[in-house]
Amino acid sequence: MSHENTQRDVRRLADQLVDGLDRHDLDSVSRVLPRMIGADAPDAGLLRPLCAELVAVIAREVRARAAPEGADLFTIALSDETDEAVPIDDLQPPLRAVLRAVLAELNQDGAGLAAQLEFIAGDPDPCGQIDALIHLVSWAHDLPQT
Repeated sequence: MSHENTQRDVRRLADQLVDGLDRHDLDSVSRVLPRMIGADAPDAGLLRPLCAELVAVIAREVRARAAPEGADLFTIALSDETDEAVPIDDLQPPLRAVLRAVLAELNQDGAGLAAQLEFIAGDPDPCGQIDALIHLVSWAHDLPQT
């Protein structure tokens, strides 16, 4: 499959997942996941570029909300429901990788982004891959609506 076809398929898949979430069609979303999750999945090779596409969508939305003159550096402050600071290393690895991937994209750190995407796609635990992908799809869906 050519790079152009892969990109088209990935964009279509990202749109399908976000649209399914928008329509509250969790059956549609859940049917797509097994095709990409796990080393033996028929479309396992699409997980990494799909995550990259969703990270780019999220980063574009965050940049659009940044100060009009743009931001030179993006950081994140995490807190729990009582507003206590939470170190990023206290998060579950899939969520931590997603946050770091988005920050890397925002800060134009290609190597950091590649490392986090590889961590997500190479996670030997399919539940970790699903967790990361669900966070990305949820954020890509929710950010434009807030």
